[in-house]
Amino acid sequence: MIVVSKDDEQQAVSYNSNMIKLGQLQKVRDGIVKKLEKARSKLTDQQTKLMEMRKSKVGQQDSIETKVFKVLKEVGVELSSYHGGSLNGKDIKKVMNNATHIFDKFAAIFKDGKRVNCQLTDTDIDQICLHFREVYVLWDGAFSLARTINPTPQEAETYQSFVSAAVQQGSQILQCPITPKVHTMLRHVQWQMINIKGGLGNKMEDWVEHQHQFLKAERQRFRTVQDPLVRALAREKAASRNTHPDVLAQVDAIDRGNKQKFSEQKVDKLWTKRKRQREEGRMEAMQYFDKKINEVKRWTYPVRTARLSEIRKTWCESEMKQHILAIRVSE
Repeated sequence: MIVVSKDDEQQAVSYNSNMIKLGQLQKVRDGIVKKLEKARSKLTDQQTKLMEMRKSKVGQQDSIETKVFKVLKEVGVELSSYHGGSLNGKDIKKVMNNATHIFDKFAAIFKDGKRVNCQLTDTDIDQICLHFREVYVLWDGAFSLARTINPTPQEAETYQSFVSAAVQQGSQILQCPITPKVHTMLRHVQWQMINIKGGLGNKMEDWVEHQHQFLKAERQRFRTVQDPLVRALAREKAASRNTHPDVLAQVDAIDRGNKQKFSEQKVDKLWTKRKRQREEGRMEAMQYFDKKINEVKRWTYPVRTARLSEIRKTWCESEMKQHILAIRVSE
């Protein structure tokens, strides 16, 4: 005869209840796993198609992409393989400095290579390239003012007008994401320009990039040394020698002696002319966005943007419901 106590009955009821909750939680988990697998599969397919499309385009010498790369080559812009084919900081600066030339060439290339069933007219293409050009010009002005040493309140105010127009009236229309760096430029740099002694001009991270190049050269130089301790001591000795004040002074004296003797008046003229042209271009970009702020551009596809917002909202609500259900089941 088997005697079942109340404790055994309670344990059995508790066990069955827990198994039911775990079963529900497992169903939720399986659903999330299926969604992730489906999303990963779709992403892989799209990346494969994009890679095949890029290979076929680059293979053709008269393709639009090849012509665009040739324009970028004219100003010394290189695509960085370690950035996924995107531009790094120094190349983006080159694009900003030559934005008018680059995007005028782009407009001509896009109009010449336009397909028969293209929904964009030549006017739309001109407007798109003009908009991109003015955004780059404004960012060029914003970075230039942010790097000013001992900026005046007027320069800080001009900086804020440039960056506000570039972000709120320029980049958002192009559906560019607001990254932490962009947020910092928009919300914090003006205050720092005014309240930090000397401004931000001599507090940039250029020395970090120089350090990357210096350490890369050192690694290449001592790569054949097998012993880690010997290699570290040799690198430190070389670094100490290269940064010695007497060595630096001698290098500077030799560099000054080897430089060509240019006319100071000619150099000043060219620099002043280019500076004036860039400042005029920035003010024209500000006038462009002031005039276009209330216009709805056909090529921005507002319906598509609204649809994407609706999809994001629906997805967030669905994920929140599943999260709440998982919490309740676990309780």
